[in-house]
Amino acid sequence: PNLALLQQLHKWQESYRLLGTPVRIQPLEITYVGSIHTAEMCQQEAKKLGDQLKTWLLSHTFIAIDQPLREELSPTDTVRLVIRTTNVHLQHLPWHLWDIVDRYPQIEIALGTPSLKRLEERPARHSTVKILAILGDSSGIDVAADRQLLEAIPGAEVTFLVEPRRQQITDQLWEQPWDLLFFAGHGRTEAGAGKIFINPQESLTLEELKYGLREAVRQGLQLAIFNACDGLGLATALAPLGLPQMILMREPVPDQVAQTFLKYFLDAYVTGASLYLAARQARERLQGLEDRFPCASWLPIIFQVNPVLPKGWSQLTGAPAAPPSHPVPKPLGGLPIKTLLTLGAVVTASVGILRWTGMLQRPELAAYDRLMRQQPARTIKQRQQRVLLVEATTEDVNTYGYPLPDEVLAQAIDQLNPHQPRVIGLDIFRPEASPSTPLGQRFQNNNVVTLCSFGQAGGGNQGGIGPPPQLPEEQVGFSNVVIDPDGVLRRQLLFAQPDTTSPCTSRTSLAMLTALHYLDAQGIQLETIDDQRLRLGAATLTPLENRSGGYQDVDARGFQILLRYGPVAERMTLSELLSGEARLENLDARAVLIGMSAPTSNPTDYFLTPLGTGQGAKVPGIDIHAQTIHHLLAAALDEEALLKSTSPWVDWLWIASWALIGCGLTVKRRPWIVWCLSLGIATLLLYGISWVLLLTIGLWMPLVPGAMALVGASGGAIAYQRLAGQEPPSSHS
Repeated sequence: PNLALLQQLHKWQESYRLLGTPVRIQPLEITYVGSIHTAEMCQQEAKKLGDQLKTWLLSHTFIAIDQPLREELSPTDTVRLVIRTTNVHLQHLPWHLWDIVDRYPQIEIALGTPSLKRLEERPARHSTVKILAILGDSSGIDVAADRQLLEAIPGAEVTFLVEPRRQQITDQLWEQPWDLLFFAGHGRTEAGAGKIFINPQESLTLEELKYGLREAVRQGLQLAIFNACDGLGLATALAPLGLPQMILMREPVPDQVAQTFLKYFLDAYVTGASLYLAARQARERLQGLEDRFPCASWLPIIFQVNPVLPKGWSQLTGAPAAPPSHPVPKPLGGLPIKTLLTLGAVVTASVGILRWTGMLQRPELAAYDRLMRQQPARTIKQRQQRVLLVEATTEDVNTYGYPLPDEVLAQAIDQLNPHQPRVIGLDIFRPEASPSTPLGQRFQNNNVVTLCSFGQAGGGNQGGIGPPPQLPEEQVGFSNVVIDPDGVLRRQLLFAQPDTTSPCTSRTSLAMLTALHYLDAQGIQLETIDDQRLRLGAATLTPLENRSGGYQDVDARGFQILLRYGPVAERMTLSELLSGEARLENLDARAVLIGMSAPTSNPTDYFLTPLGTGQGAKVPGIDIHAQTIHHLLAAALDEEALLKSTSPWVDWLWIASWALIGCGLTVKRRPWIVWCLSLGIATLLLYGISWVLLLTIGLWMPLVPGAMALVGASGGAIAYQRLAGQEPPSSHS
């Protein structure tokens, strides 16, 4: 017992009936004094009533019902929960505020009498749904809208009685079978008895239609909808007759609320939703009107008399109904949080294992290449230029011969030296250039560096290529690069430990050595931070590990970093330099790199980069060195972000986050098209975040695993829902 709850119910009813909204009730003693203040008062009293009801349902004596109910029911079940009572106060309580309705998306609460009457089910004897629609007294209201909604129902045969006499209604109830009875007009409950006003002069109680209604039920009447006010008294009269289901309005109902509910209910019921879920959907959609009509979603209620499963629209006839012109698929989602979290964990683990085994390495590298190609296009002039390329083209080779004579290279260095470049890098092997040769003499300048090679098993220079004789290690860098299994050069080897038998003993790459010479002029030295990291000016260099970003169990020996590609250097041909045609300006702030770009000179010195994976375009090795030099200098001097990957635990957290987002798309039930759009937007968001992080701070995030987790978790939840729905439908009363 809860007297305070009863008193609050009366307060809410009083405040509701003081609203100034015209309703479908025949006024007697009610006086409308509607204002904004009464609307606010009604909402306040409604909140108090809801809070007291929820507190009441937490009583220890009710827990014995509530807890086993939740254990028995599944969120995927379609549930009819019936409050069976003759207590009029219990019938008026807003039972839909019970939290079990929110937690179980396919449950709807109805009212009923303590004794349920089961009648023999009669098969349908007609091919269309037959509706008897009584449009009663319409003084001050608009029942024409109800008529239009009924007339638009596909596959229905509607007979309208407009402001009829009592005898006309009785004759129709006796003379032919009906599936659905509909009434729109004024109504009222007096002394517990419901009354409908069938025309301006005449009203009647359902007791006065008792025999006709009983005959209609005997002939198969399944449902009665009373789109009128104060309808619980009507249910009291109809219940003894055994009519299976009724839909009523428990309080005075505004005209627009009654029409809107009818539209939403018919839209859902006719297109395949069960009676209870159609009523719930229509009731909940009335919340959109509550800014003008407070508590509109509190008014409709199902009244159940016969315990059999209510018939769907297509079951009201003997044959399946024709599909609607615009079929509405069942909403997707609505699984419980616990199930979604479990699915998210399973998807995260599955994607993580696939990634760990290396099965995602190829698509991850392909996605990385795409992100690199989608960097904003920048011209050379938009970037700080610190590198000048002097390339020997095919025309130069035709002019000077191949290999290029030492005298030609010495002359090129002589052309550059008067302009005092920071450093000159010679990207051409010259193992025979002794100090007595013209080229060897140029190496006496410590601002000239050149290269050697460790060699490669199976390659043409598998034994390696040494540096010029007697050249100190500070002027020699190795030229070796690391190529990924798909043939793309994404990483640059900065430091390595050469084999003791190799003629090349340098531990620093030509690009790194060139950058160090350049920075030394500004007093910037390479510093050791710890066993793994190095500091070069403003940049912190962290080597790739065997599991970094999309790489899984890759050969990470030496000190490797990811290489950011883009336009980095101005270039001139060797002929332009030697002929004096080239403009040599600001060389004191540049590193100059001399090398070959003629493909006929060394076809193996051409490499595929992320920027060329879509077109198969390769670039010469001199461009790779230039890219690396610029990348290091921009990081050290301009604080440009070096490319890097996150730690494994951050990768796992990233994948798990997108799996949870995918699950979150299915927390609430929504149309499939909304789900598809939401999933598409989430995927674009994932791509955009990955692109921005790579562009701005150089962070390589797991794009492909994140997308797999997002789509897998969301799609898995939908698949789980569909598989669960393939079992025999479960219904509880």
